[in-house]
Amino acid sequence: MQSHNLETKETKLLKHLGNLRKMIVNHHDLDNLSEFVLHDLCGQSCFNLNKAAYFINNPDFRCLQGVSGYHEQDVKNLAGNAWDNKKLFMAHMQNSPFNQKVRSNSTVNFEKGKASEKYMADKLADELEINNPLYVTWDLKHANHGLLIYEAPEQEIIHVKDHLFDALYYLSFCPVFLKA
Repeated sequence: MQSHNLETKETKLLKHLGNLRKMIVNHHDLDNLSEFVLHDLCGQSCFNLNKAAYFINNPDFRCLQGVSGYHEQDVKNLAGNAWDNKKLFMAHMQNSPFNQKVRSNSTVNFEKGKASEKYMADKLADELEINNPLYVTWDLKHANHGLLIYEAPEQEIIHVKDHLFDALYYLSFCPVFLKA
């Protein structure tokens, strides 16, 4: 029985991620596409995360910049599908305290794979009040790196660890427009 439930969950995830590719292509012109994608990845129909903070680590400019943040409590009262209600979702994310805190975070970069990576992830998790934080880094174009710090419900951790890394590459297709 447990095996069947796992297969069903995995099948739903694959379908969801397949649809997400279409949404990225159809909405490529959104300035804050990464917020939509992160929201989609973190929602109940995908990885069911409590909190997630997405950063871009740029070694050339020696900076680590917050791009988007997801907090389950901030989107709890958001009605409908974000993709179908773009203006409402964008306004909601502009007013999200967690998203604002992530986006306003800019600091010195870390060296991927070195001790500074874990130190930075722990420091940011503490600042953002992410409980029992987990993090993952991945390569982005132009020799940049993505950093996702997240909080997952305990019953979801294995599912998240098994599939999240590959799904994060969807964020790599999102343009990033940072405040000047």
